[in-house]
Amino acid sequence: MRQAGLLAVVLVLLGTGALAQRAAAEGPGTGGRAIRLEDEPAGPYLLRVVTSPTPARVGSLFLEIRVVSAETGEILTDVEVAAVAIPTEVAEPAIQDTATHDFAPNPVEYAVHLPVTSAGVWEIRVQVRGALGEGEVSFLQRISSSATLGAALSLALPAAGIVGLVLVFLVLQRRQPTPGVQG
Repeated sequence: MRQAGLLAVVLVLLGTGALAQRAAAEGPGTGGRAIRLEDEPAGPYLLRVVTSPTPARVGSLFLEIRVVSAETGEILTDVEVAAVAIPTEVAEPAIQDTATHDFAPNPVEYAVHLPVTSAGVWEIRVQVRGALGEGEVSFLQRISSSATLGAALSLALPAAGIVGLVLVFLVLQRRQPTPGVQG
């Protein structure tokens, strides 16, 4: 009986660890997504820009970008897409990178990771260059610090549950009569 109880505790610990690891994972499309621009005109293009995670945090701003011809409505996958993050509240350099199809959740979209370095409001610019010409859109994005209440709760609640299970297990073990002793 004691071995079965210990096995149950170990399985709960392993399961909770896997959930905490999954909650901490970040990448395109994880941690919640927010549509920032929908069919926003950018020269000869219409852009859809989605950010993740939500809320955006220091070091982990992902953009998913869909480019459409404003004239025909055709989704374009053969253009150059770049994104720039410019801090508006601190004197830091801008961060720029090229968006690619490589890790976009949807193969017709582009994705880019901008490792923003500080909390505050950042101006995000998305630039497109292709056969139809050039276009650019921008929007403001609030970046929160890495240690958010949601992240703390996602780790603290499972830990509290584990402690509670261990305490219940220990109380139940103490209440079981010892074999061979009649009370």
